[in-house]
Amino acid sequence: MQNIKTIVIIGAGVAGLSAGIYAEQHGFDVILLEKNPSVGGMCTGWYRNGYYIDGCIHWLTGTKEGTLLNEMWHNLGAIDSQDNILYLPSWGTYEYQGQKVTMWTDLDRAEREWKELSPVDSKMIHKFFKMVRDFNKVELPLDLPLSLMPLGRKLKLGFKVLSVWKSYILSMGMTCEKFAAKFKSPAIRFALTKCQVGDGNLFSMIYSYATIVKGDGGIPVGGSKPMVERMRRKFIALGGQLKLNANVESIIIKDDTAQGVRLTDGTVIEGDAVISCLDMNYTLKKLLRDQYPVRSFEKRFKNPKRNPSPSCVYLSFSVKKDDNLPIPLTFETEPFECGGVNINHLTIRSYAYDETFTRKDRTLMTVLLDQTSYDYPFWKALIKEKEKYRKYKDDLAKVVMDRIVTRLPYLKGDIELLDVATPCTFKNYVNTSNGVFMSFYFTPKSGMYAHNGHIKGLKNFYIASQWQQGPGGLPIAMSQGKFAIQRICKKEKKAFVFSPIPKRKKA
Repeated sequence: MQNIKTIVIIGAGVAGLSAGIYAEQHGFDVILLEKNPSVGGMCTGWYRNGYYIDGCIHWLTGTKEGTLLNEMWHNLGAIDSQDNILYLPSWGTYEYQGQKVTMWTDLDRAEREWKELSPVDSKMIHKFFKMVRDFNKVELPLDLPLSLMPLGRKLKLGFKVLSVWKSYILSMGMTCEKFAAKFKSPAIRFALTKCQVGDGNLFSMIYSYATIVKGDGGIPVGGSKPMVERMRRKFIALGGQLKLNANVESIIIKDDTAQGVRLTDGTVIEGDAVISCLDMNYTLKKLLRDQYPVRSFEKRFKNPKRNPSPSCVYLSFSVKKDDNLPIPLTFETEPFECGGVNINHLTIRSYAYDETFTRKDRTLMTVLLDQTSYDYPFWKALIKEKEKYRKYKDDLAKVVMDRIVTRLPYLKGDIELLDVATPCTFKNYVNTSNGVFMSFYFTPKSGMYAHNGHIKGLKNFYIASQWQQGPGGLPIAMSQGKFAIQRICKKEKKAFVFSPIPKRKKA
């Protein structure tokens, strides 16, 4: 059996960069291929009218020192210094009918203010904040795939989860909307149903809030592009080969064994193993020609109404800097339509907290309008008529600007549209199916999806992407890249070192 020496990795997003760095650190030679002129995948940003627009990070799980994720981010170069991590005082403020509900990182303050707002809900408020505190006690084991985790470690994790099992069981089987209905206060109900983008369940929402509360959800200064650029430099310094503008057309397979890839320009790149870090459906349908189906994935993917994935329309504006504006701020609005979906609230995010996004007395403001994989047919049909597509985006931007000015009158005549990105934008840029930016929502109906990265019947081929564990996101993408190398190391009978000594740069 031929030993694996050279690994070809498709996609230089966070998963691909993670796999590339860990592979180089463990003695493999890596060729990392990216179809775009820059790295990052979904973890990206772009410039419009002199403003940098961050297209990904609102917070990054793993910024707290002493956590497993933090050690991994440091090893990959994604976090270069804890001094370059920003922490906001809350997870957001929610305004409804003149009342404000803030999800402070100070849980005692948040619980006190909520009870002052609605004394009749004191018992339910206490129950909610107890669940948030319970979630702080369990750290997700993203250092090892479950299949490689020692029994003792599994038991230890099980006992931790058991200690807070009531909060886990209750939240896993309930939507935010159903939980919110237990409160008398309309403002609290509004906050609980709007604090997390799109559909999903109580478990995901509480986990996200708990992450922010315990100081593990900071924001790297400069956002997405500087972070992935640091990872790119780390990969190159270790001796990895990065090929940009290299669009992979197919996987080269002989005797059910992956032996390399073929680019759209006909170039063949050989390797002893291939890792695809792309959208899972694109990998299976396009690169593998639908010859190696994964039934568990296809069953979910073909039923987006039951198993939705999050997408959005992402609008960016230049506005006057206001240091007193809550970050983010969610408020009710006059309803309007977006992609066939009725929108009755806006969440605006001012980037005044980071000088990267400011220009003298002005800063970036973004609005994310919820869409899902189920809504994609609207956009797929619309983009076929370019003029209608452009007009729809312009009209939508005007509606959103009007709603913002209604809430913030001082911006009248002084809010400039920078960009409108749609699900079609995401699909075109990173080949993501249905224009989504994350994996399947974790819902009470469908539960959490997990896949081990192996394709049945195909040797020396691995999948490493956020699609392998719902709901996806940067920590999942990063850990799945590492998991792929851990699996290869096991196959090659190589010891995997969690934070290895950096490999010397090749001559």
